[in-house]
Amino acid sequence: MSVFIGTSNPGFAPYAMEELRRRWPDVSLSGLAPGETFKLVVASVDDTELVRMLRRDEPVFLRHLFPVREELDMPEQAEGVASALVRFAGSLAEEVKGAKVAVQVRKSQDSPFPFSSAEARDLMVPALLESGAEGVSRGAKWILSVYAAKRSLYLGLSAPADNLSDWPGGAVRFRREEGLISRAAFKLLEAEQAFDLPFERFTNALDLGAAPGGWTSVLLERGLRVTAVDPAEMDESLDGHPTLRHLRQNAADLSFAPGTFDLLVCDMSWDPHHTARIVKQLAPALSAGASVIVTLKLMYKKPMQTISDLLASYEEKFDIRRVKQLFHNRDEVTLWMRK
Repeated sequence: MSVFIGTSNPGFAPYAMEELRRRWPDVSLSGLAPGETFKLVVASVDDTELVRMLRRDEPVFLRHLFPVREELDMPEQAEGVASALVRFAGSLAEEVKGAKVAVQVRKSQDSPFPFSSAEARDLMVPALLESGAEGVSRGAKWILSVYAAKRSLYLGLSAPADNLSDWPGGAVRFRREEGLISRAAFKLLEAEQAFDLPFERFTNALDLGAAPGGWTSVLLERGLRVTAVDPAEMDESLDGHPTLRHLRQNAADLSFAPGTFDLLVCDMSWDPHHTARIVKQLAPALSAGASVIVTLKLMYKKPMQTISDLLASYEEKFDIRRVKQLFHNRDEVTLWMRK
């Protein structure tokens, strides 16, 4: 039997849970933080097999999970909570000895958990250090996870890859750089990490719906030549950039010589079916094996059906590699394809 805590983007837990129901009809699901965090129990597989299956074919809406090793009733007093945290950290001595360990603590809004994440982490780290472990925030071999719900405390230990994300709850955080053109840039930076797709590997990029230039600026910083398509103006910080060409036209009106680009990116706030028609229309401009990254706007009442319909459409021209709702996505998901 497997017991996990799962997390999705706010409002999308029902879809994450539905994906899990389709995989394991015997799954038991219960909400912990409405629309975002939930407990899942699968009787038919163990932890290792469940994680293996999820990593092989990662769900769209499940952002993060961790295996529950202990589930405790929430102690009424702060001293009792502290004692439970320290005891659990100490119980891991044999497993974490000599290893780098990150401690990640989260809680629901209605939880009586008496500590901040940092305070709880500081309570547990000394017990890990006594075991010969090294406390780290990134690059850990093990992640000690704590989730405090309204009535229960969930504790676990797992490898970062088995959590689907090594960020707490899958909440990927980038440092906001001075002069950042648009927060939309974070979506592309996260896609680069999630899909293991270093942009330095590419040479010529086509950015559809580029203004004001958030995604274009990321690609330019990576050393690519970028053709940015948008009738609107680009940010003035990009004026005169030597490897940028801005076409102030509608993407639907354009055509390029075959094989011009090895990367196409698109974050247009249009009907996703219209966007799909434009991207497919420009497929001949891409070289063989070119990558395509597109955000699919979930504008309709049935997101899972919308995604299914759009994937069927894109498959006419492209090889679908991954579709994922990233942390920086809102009412959308991000699609990676190859020509």
